[in-house]
Amino acid sequence: MANELLKQVHERMPVILSREDEALWLDPKIQDTEKLRPLLKQYPSELMEFYPVDRIVNSPANDVPKCIIPT
Repeated sequence: MANELLKQVHERMPVILSREDEALWLDPKIQDTEKLRPLLKQYPSELMEFYPVDRIVNSPANDVPKCIIPT
């Protein structure tokens, strides 16, 4: 479910890991879902920002700085 900030755009939201959780998530030795499940939490709105960008962002072929410049 999307956090308060992203609800304006869509009801779903990808998982965003905190820096300190990345190593645990990527560790192939960790297979215990009970240890990993707590990492799947809603990312705080106050740590995010969003703004409109150019439509070129819709194509994965466009890997250019213009993709992140506010319009």
